[in-house]
Amino acid sequence: MKKLLIIIFIPFVVNSQQISVMDAVVLKEGSDADYIEVEEFWSKIHEDIISQGKKVSWAIWKRLPGEAITIDSKPADYFIFNNYESQEQYEASGDIDYIAIAQRVHGISKRKAEKMIDSSFDPRETTRSYTLSIQAQAVATDFNPSAGLVCSISLMQQKNDDYESFEKEVFKDQFQKSIDIGAQTFWGFTRVEERSENAYTQFSHICFNISGEGENTIENDFKTQKLVELGLQSRDMIPNPGSMELILFK
Repeated sequence: MKKLLIIIFIPFVVNSQQISVMDAVVLKEGSDADYIEVEEFWSKIHEDIISQGKKVSWAIWKRLPGEAITIDSKPADYFIFNNYESQEQYEASGDIDYIAIAQRVHGISKRKAEKMIDSSFDPRETTRSYTLSIQAQAVATDFNPSAGLVCSISLMQQKNDDYESFEKEVFKDQFQKSIDIGAQTFWGFTRVEERSENAYTQFSHICFNISGEGENTIENDFKTQKLVELGLQSRDMIPNPGSMELILFK
């Protein structure tokens, strides 16, 4: 079952009560290799936390080229997703003793663990954080995320109160049909619940899409097409924010 979880969420998790914390990481110039080394150190820590049932999954995604959301700040280089089965599990994560876990999984001293953890942010220039609630998803039965997987990102700004209903009751069915014929493997719809002070504010929701190998040959009937058109009018979408490639996953 664990292999069906990203958020993800990717960011991706399996029911609407789950929480995903997405960190958009901007690196200092030339620090890419140092950053990956840091995350490989953390990967064993997260694996241990997941095995204890204190987190659902953890993933690192590399941002692929897209249009900048604003000219006032640099786009992210990487995205980190920490996924939790509930708000309670997310809040309890604040009590995790990361230093003790690092000592155990890496076989290092407390002093070494403290030094490694304290220096974890050294390769970063800044981090923008978003707390996401998973509102809906459609997923292929054989979906099995692995390194190299590419996921597109859609940033939406809600325009009216009907928007979420259109995503859950109209667009979800559209994506599920695409999944059923192999044109898509995953679709996830999330709402931004909280964001750090330096985070972008131009969007209220994020959709994640993973394509399949098949061709999308779905044709809507008249009623469905009209619902789709109304749904499109219920939100604005930021053009081409890019996509991301899965690098590390636990």
